[in-house]
Parts: sequence; C-alpha cells; structure tokens
Amino acid sequence: MGFLDFFTNLFARSGKAKSRAKKKSAKKTQAPKSAPAAKGGKKGSGDEFGVSLAKAKEKKRKKSTQVSAAPIDEKALGFSISLKGEDAQSKKREALRIRVDNLFVHVSRLNKKYPVTDISATGLGFAFEKPRVKGGVELVMTIIVDGKVAAKDVQCKVMRHERGSVGCVFVDLDRAQDDAVHAIVLRGQKEQAARKAAQKNRDFKIPE
Repeated sequence: MGFLDFFTNLFARSGKAKSRAKKKSAKKTQAPKSAPAAKGGKKGSGDEFGVSLAKAKEKKRKKSTQVSAAPIDEKALGFSISLKGEDAQSKKREALRIRVDNLFVHVSRLNKKYPVTDISATGLGFAFEKPRVKGGVELVMTIIVDGKVAAKDVQCKVMRHERGSVGCVFVDLDRAQDDAVHAIVLRGQKEQAARKAAQKNRDFKIPE
C-alpha cells in the first residue's frame, strides 16, 4: 500500500467514527417515545391499569330490576289486610255521634226516661244533670224511638259525665241490639242530611 492510500484509509476511518458519535448523541437528546399500544387498543401501563379497574367495576355493578306484584286477593286468602291508619279512620267514622229526633232511653238504675243527646254504633249520650254519675258505672237501659221500644236490656258503661250529658259505650250487644242501633244511626244520618238541605235552601238567595 502506498503513502497516498494510507492517508485515504485513515481519513475514512475517522469519518466513520465521527458519524457513529453523532448518531449516539442524537439518540440521547431525542425524547423517549411512549410505549407502543398493546393489542386490543390498550395504551401505556397507567392507562392499562385504569381500563382494567373500570372493567372490574362494571363486572361488579349489577343492573337493578323492577319487581311488580299483583294485588292481593283477599277472598282467596280468607281474610282481609288493612293498615293501622285505615282501621283507625274506619273506627272513627263508625263512632261518629249523631243526633236523632224522638230518641230516648229508660235507665233501669235511675228508673226514669231521658232524651238521648247523641248516638253512634259504639255508644250514646243522654241528658242528665244531677247527681253526678261516676265513670265506670254500668247501666242497663231500654232504647225508645218514637215512643216504641227499639232495643231492651242494653248494657252500657259510663265513660264521662259533663255539661249535663252522660256518655256511655255499649257493652256486648247481641245481634238484635246491634241491628237496632245501626238502624237508629242510619235514621239519624238521613235526618241530618235533610236538615242540611233545608238550611241550604233557607240560605239560598236569588241573585238580583
């Protein structure tokens, strides 16, 4: 190899060394690329964790289902179902006291007839001033409507005596007594409706 060839090879080697050094420095200065997306559309490690966590939550989460029930057939059950509030309201309506015209009671213990101030399906009140009747006293009476006996030997228990009226509750009515009381209450309701209608007619004024 001649002198000229020696210098040519020397410069070629130095040029290759410089180009390798430049490539190494360029790789160091370049920003690191993000990891390639894995199969199935997943991204880097942080994204992979978030996606897997979301899927786990979706698996645990169950959709709520609506449940509907058919109305209860009380006839098939053989008994009725009612709420406490409804029972209280029905008892209150049933125990509504009402005034009935020409209604009296004959109290055996007092041996006298007294006008009935009000009556309901569960008890009645009769006008009596003195002497004062204590609560808890039991009385036996006969209910009289329009001068005719409607029910005999009706047992009652005194609950109060105030403002000239003795309030009693019925005790162990038999079938005939219970039917008589309900018939009297029904009559009182009709009389009350007639009184309200008459009052409405009296209050009505023809517009001028």
